[in-house]
Amino acid sequence: MSFPLLFKLTLYGLTLDALAALYLTDLIAGPTLLVVAFALGASWWVDRLRPAIPNYRRLWEVITVVFLVYAVLDLAFLAESFMAAMLHLLVFLLAYKLYNAHSHRDLLDIFLLTFLMLVSSALLTTSLGFLAVFCAYMVLGVWGSILFHLRREADHAMPDRSGDALAAPGLVTPGFMWSSLGVAGAALILTLVIFFLIPRLGRTFLPLRGEYGPLATGFSDHVALGVYGTIQNDPTIVMRVSFAEDVVAPERLPGLRWRGVAFDHFDGRTWELANATRTQVRRARDGQFVVGAHAPNAPFLSYEVMLEPIGAEVLFGLPRVTAVQGRLANLVVDGAEGLVLPRPPNSRIRYLAVSQPERVREGQLRRAVRSTDYPPRLREAYLQLPAVSPRVRALAQELAAGARTPLEITRRVETYLNENLRYSLELGRQTDLDPLDEFLFERKTGNCEYFAAAMAVLLRAAGVPARVVNGFQRGEWNDVGRYFAVRQRDAHSWVEVYFPGAGWLTFDPSPRAAFDAQAFSVSGRISQYFDALRMRWSRYVVDYNVGDQALVAMELRRQSAAFRGRLSLLWETWTPKIRRSLRTTWRNHGSAALAVGALAVALLIVCRRTRPGDLAAAWLLRVRLRRTPVVFYDRMLRLLARRGYPRPPQSTAREFLERLEAEPEIRAPAAELTTLYEQVRFGGQPLTPAEGKRAALLLRQLEAAPR
Repeated sequence: MSFPLLFKLTLYGLTLDALAALYLTDLIAGPTLLVVAFALGASWWVDRLRPAIPNYRRLWEVITVVFLVYAVLDLAFLAESFMAAMLHLLVFLLAYKLYNAHSHRDLLDIFLLTFLMLVSSALLTTSLGFLAVFCAYMVLGVWGSILFHLRREADHAMPDRSGDALAAPGLVTPGFMWSSLGVAGAALILTLVIFFLIPRLGRTFLPLRGEYGPLATGFSDHVALGVYGTIQNDPTIVMRVSFAEDVVAPERLPGLRWRGVAFDHFDGRTWELANATRTQVRRARDGQFVVGAHAPNAPFLSYEVMLEPIGAEVLFGLPRVTAVQGRLANLVVDGAEGLVLPRPPNSRIRYLAVSQPERVREGQLRRAVRSTDYPPRLREAYLQLPAVSPRVRALAQELAAGARTPLEITRRVETYLNENLRYSLELGRQTDLDPLDEFLFERKTGNCEYFAAAMAVLLRAAGVPARVVNGFQRGEWNDVGRYFAVRQRDAHSWVEVYFPGAGWLTFDPSPRAAFDAQAFSVSGRISQYFDALRMRWSRYVVDYNVGDQALVAMELRRQSAAFRGRLSLLWETWTPKIRRSLRTTWRNHGSAALAVGALAVALLIVCRRTRPGDLAAAWLLRVRLRRTPVVFYDRMLRLLARRGYPRPPQSTAREFLERLEAEPEIRAPAAELTTLYEQVRFGGQPLTPAEGKRAALLLRQLEAAPR
């Protein structure tokens, strides 16, 4: 491939790579980027377009003025953000330079503009695809820099013949490409080292534009029955949850539910949280938010959550969260013990949480409970009911008849719903009845929201405080990354029931597990690998922070101390053995060692007439000749140039030798060196050791010749 074509391909490759980086930011729509790419690609034929278009320069002046007017409007009204307007400006400048490049400065501006587009995209995206874009830019950038340097130097050195020289075949070889690839790889490794060692900021940089994913219907301040049935078909990942290594086996965590929002008020169709009380969570000195007191002698689970931006201000966790740690500006607890942020996050957030799961023995709940055992405020909030139909109240009384404890009533309601109604995502209405009446007595099919609402209403009608909770169920176990991938389709509703002395306990009347097993298959191994890669990219690159650096430093220090300890142990163990071995060897072979030493001294005496400098010079010359066969001739030319006899570029070796007729002291060694040069350069015969020594001697004579 010729040099001009390769340089042009590299230049447009960088342009295409920069556009791919912009695509990852979602600031410029895909169709718009296709049009932009087509417009920039058309500049490939700018040398033909420029003569064919009259007043080409004037046309671009008009285009520039029109864009400046648009840029002002874009910055003030049209663009989604300041960064979006700046990216539009960068794209226009790149197009202008591609269509009007005349000098080396213009080409350098194109390189700079593509680099600015890449850096801007790095601030606005957390996509794993940016890694591929960045690596491609590293390779193309190294190629482009080297090729640009060659072109500029050739134009400066021989302005009249640079085009012919650069177009000569064999200038760019496969070796050049591989060497450039190696340089790019080394630069990438160095970049990674600097990235992990450079001091980090206190918190991860948040994108300048919100990157909300699909809004998770069901995680707002109210939920209407049946609204989010469609979300349970959405495979979009909402969060990824990993546990400590000692509890990471998925079979040890069968009934996980990620609690989000709880509701206390029902109007017959909609659940909402009427209690507007929000309590500020205290932040401890170590940065933890202390949500609740740890129950003594109770087990706990710690886990890490990477939550995607879903447009909700809720933090998800296992029931009974006691502590949260993360780069969170603030945290509050709502009136139903839900964890709430000041505003919905506009980017992925990572936090650590500690929960003490519900581990209450049923024997503690098998005692009679009077209404006075419930606090007044709790009875008022969680026994509230709208005007429900007589059939619903009759069913509640029937299920509660003869029950001696609230636990028995709860189990009866849960069993009735689980065994007599079917789970389905088909939520079409068949009658004009209230949704719960139709679900319980007519349609008898519904999603988890209907099951949870029905159980809460039946329990309240029977005098047992209950509330509906929205969140996510367990999720899919990723065996590659060792974490749970929780998707939108895992959105779930269940019920929490209050028991005096035990607090709120979870019950799930929905027979959803069997439905999910039939409806959704487990992701393939390749999908798990890609998702695990995205998880690690987010965890160790996007969210890499000063705390992670401290952990790495402590781990390196621990490993270093352990390594020094092992070395010390080896030294203490093997030093006595080595000493004993040396003493034994000297006793057994001391005479042989003395004989070898005497022979070495004799060889030095025999070779004393050979000057060490000659041997070293000859050896160095042979080493250099292996790399470049005419290095001694280049050395001769440099010596003669310093003496005032530079070799003209157009003269041959013999023609140059004729110019030295007036200097016999230097012509004689130069003539002999020229003969050796012709033997190596044109005869293909490498120097023998004797000829190498002779060449070194001739060079010293040439250097010592009087001026």
